[in-house]
Amino acid sequence: MKKIILVISLFLVSVSYSLAKQEYIDSLKTIDPELRKYFPRWKVCEPDLQYQIYQAFQMLGFSQEQLDMQSIEVLASPKSIRDRVYEVLLLNCGSASLNSRELDRELKTIVGYLSGSDRYNRFNREWQKGERDYCYVEIPPETPVRADQGAAIRDYFAPTNKRQALTMSLFDQTLKIGATDFWIQNKTGNDQIGYPYYTAGESKVILKRPLYVNNDPATNKNTPYLINAYLGGTYRITTGLSNSNGMFSWLPERSLNTDPGGKLIFGMDVHMPFHPEAGIHVNIEAPINTTDESGIDLEKFGQTMLRPSVDFRRNDIRNGDPTYVATGVLPILQTTGQVTAFYNLWLNKRKAENYFRFDLGISYAEIREYMYYTENVDLTGDDVPELVYDKMTTNAEGLNLYHPDEFADWLFAKVEYRNQAVFPFSLSLQYSNQIMLARAYMPLFGDWLLLEAKYATPLRDAYEFEVENFFIISPVIRIAID
Repeated sequence: MKKIILVISLFLVSVSYSLAKQEYIDSLKTIDPELRKYFPRWKVCEPDLQYQIYQAFQMLGFSQEQLDMQSIEVLASPKSIRDRVYEVLLLNCGSASLNSRELDRELKTIVGYLSGSDRYNRFNREWQKGERDYCYVEIPPETPVRADQGAAIRDYFAPTNKRQALTMSLFDQTLKIGATDFWIQNKTGNDQIGYPYYTAGESKVILKRPLYVNNDPATNKNTPYLINAYLGGTYRITTGLSNSNGMFSWLPERSLNTDPGGKLIFGMDVHMPFHPEAGIHVNIEAPINTTDESGIDLEKFGQTMLRPSVDFRRNDIRNGDPTYVATGVLPILQTTGQVTAFYNLWLNKRKAENYFRFDLGISYAEIREYMYYTENVDLTGDDVPELVYDKMTTNAEGLNLYHPDEFADWLFAKVEYRNQAVFPFSLSLQYSNQIMLARAYMPLFGDWLLLEAKYATPLRDAYEFEVENFFIISPVIRIAID
């Protein structure tokens, strides 16, 4: 009799435990996301398997608005020690989800692939039980579960939804200082006019500070501030002047320079209060001082050759004086600026994984030629020069000033697409200064190490100081702290 009572008691305990466990698993649809982060999770990125799951959810009656084939996430219990197979607890397709009981009943074959208990790739002869032989991306356990991996931000490398952020590449170094939303950025090149990286001969330091908070709870998630201001300055760089050796030996040399006296930068983004996704962008970069004539260190400047068809002469009393010799032309990038209207578009604001930005307006770029000459100074009067000076001047005939003089020169247009569903990648195409600039980035490891590439080419005849086809690629380190 005692044995019978003991057996019945154990049976009731085991049934109660099973029911409690099943009730817990079935409740995973509504469990606090902060608790789910301790479970193994991954995103499915195998196209055929994504489609199968998407079709299965459709057949089960979920609406198309709920489903997203690019946002399929698996939540599982740890692998079994015995057979090294996961137990799938929850499967999300967009905002729709199925728990373990529903999965066992409706999607048993697909669950076998997802868990590693069955082989997905029938051509994989080396497959072993417990191996997931399809494309997937692990979600680190310390990262809280979200309905999507995206965030309503306008710049993936300067995320406004993070407390602190740091991004480093050849092109940009960006730092966010705590919760102040104060940004410091160092940028190399002038992408706005189509001269990426060292082809502009300049780098710039920019401080960004929000001026007006968006207090509308319906829109302040993706547009936390209605007005942002930029202030900074440019400085001359020597990168790209001599690429015969070193890491840039495969890249063309440049001859364009920035103004040796530096430039002042001012900019502002103004979002429309009634529709913050739209707004106006204003940016201007102007020389601090006007440089008419100064001494230079030629090793730190790019130059083009004297044009044989042009007789370069100084416009002063020393015309024809043999104490100076014109030896080259220095193209100097001076005033640039843009005034554009922009629109930020998230295809689904609830799941900000697919983002577009459109810019349309006018752009201005001014490049002025300086004559580079050598001046021989005779201090003793014996016609033997004791000092030799290298100088630059605009006070000479035959020099050009490049600036917009037709509609195509003024036009600025840009479109950018970003996806953060499984792999954070982006593509953009820009037309400015009659130059096409394409930019793309993609991840190498997770969302902290990426690869960014830029390609620029003039759509008109290239000027002497321009690189006709410039392509460069750089690793990007992105560190973001919530």
